[in-house]
Amino acid sequence: MTSLQQTAMLGGAASAKTASYTLVAADAGTAISMSNASATTITVNTALFAAGDTVNITNLGVGICTITAGTATVNTSASLALAQYESGTLDFTSTSAAIFIKGAGAAASSGGMTLISETVASSLSSLTFGSISGSYKQLYLVWSGVRHSGTGSGFSIRLNNNSGSVYAQLVGGQSDNVNQIEGTTTTQIATSNFSPFGLSASAGSLVVDSKGYLVIDNYASSTKAKTFYGQWNCYDNDAGAYRLGQSNIGVFNSTTAITSIDIFRTAGSATFSNATNTTIRLYGVA
Repeated sequence: MTSLQQTAMLGGAASAKTASYTLVAADAGTAISMSNASATTITVNTALFAAGDTVNITNLGVGICTITAGTATVNTSASLALAQYESGTLDFTSTSAAIFIKGAGAAASSGGMTLISETVASSLSSLTFGSISGSYKQLYLVWSGVRHSGTGSGFSIRLNNNSGSVYAQLVGGQSDNVNQIEGTTTTQIATSNFSPFGLSASAGSLVVDSKGYLVIDNYASSTKAKTFYGQWNCYDNDAGAYRLGQSNIGVFNSTTAITSIDIFRTAGSATFSNATNTTIRLYGVA
């Protein structure tokens, strides 16, 4: 009787997951929670559920949990990506199809910002914040203490891992000179004039403790171009001073919603890491 009551209330026996998971037939009528600091998936396949079966899913972790169609079809009028404390219900209409009904989710944290993902970088040549939910107004990427393992390398950012000529930007340099970088000549947000994680000169300077932020507006829109702005600087070991203090205003000229932010290496072979107790964090702004 208890099991029947739980199933009727879209609850069922709670099943806690900490890694990507593929649903099984026994999950019908149950509640599944996911808790992971990194992105995860819950995969839906055919021939496991009958029409009328439901599975309730809640994401407790800071990493995005995405409902993923395996061999089954999953439709929704909202997003299939669950940010922290968001939840939804899979409502099966047949053995091979389901509708994902996403709930309103928890209220944003103090200040209208919700932590989407946080990473303590360690010997990375790239880093991706993927499966970003479209439930916020802006994205806010902030970092501090980023260090290069060697000289002659640079790291930058792409949106949706797009390396095409869709970026146009104004870059203000250390001497307050402003350079216009047209979309026809730029292959990512960063060029030699745009180094948000520090630029290691080929002559030998090793950059440490890079810090800064990047704000992206209209990121979830499917009809508007996306604007971004940010500011950053770093410490130059050779010069014994902070350098590369820059500000940037630009446009990602695409109507495709941004679902990933990619940090990648533009030159050299160094990796990047963080000083003790510092992180790279992505927030959603309500």
